[in-house]
Amino acid sequence: MAKEVQAVAEGTGLIAQAQAEYEAIRVQIAEHYQQARELRNQADKLEQSGRTDAQVMTEVNQLLDQAKRLTSFADQLDDHERLEAIQNMNELEIEAYVLKEKSAYNENMLARQQTELEKVKEEAVAMIRRAEEEMKETSRCLAVQKKRLAELEG
Repeated sequence: MAKEVQAVAEGTGLIAQAQAEYEAIRVQIAEHYQQARELRNQADKLEQSGRTDAQVMTEVNQLLDQAKRLTSFADQLDDHERLEAIQNMNELEIEAYVLKEKSAYNENMLARQQTELEKVKEEAVAMIRRAEEEMKETSRCLAVQKKRLAELEG
């Protein structure tokens, strides 16, 4: 199980890793239930063999105990680890959804800000151009006034 999850983890995102972990747990649970069924079947075959000696009964009890332990372990995995893996996947998917929404919002915001920046730059260029023209006009008026003053004062 760990090798399979590690192989997935090396080339994928966290959600895919969580899905692989969940799948590995699910497979492990199924394997434990299958092993328990096989042990119970072996015990049934021994009981049906017609042999009633103590060794057969001991072996049947051991097989049934082992099957019970496997079933119990699979139940624990199913109740706890599988649910924890599902919760982890759900949390990661929610986080990814929220981040996608935030990213889309921020992309739109950035595009709007870039448009506004270009508009402000154009307005600034126009303001500079107007200020330069006003300075030229003021300079021209000053030159005319100085020339006229020179004519008047002689």
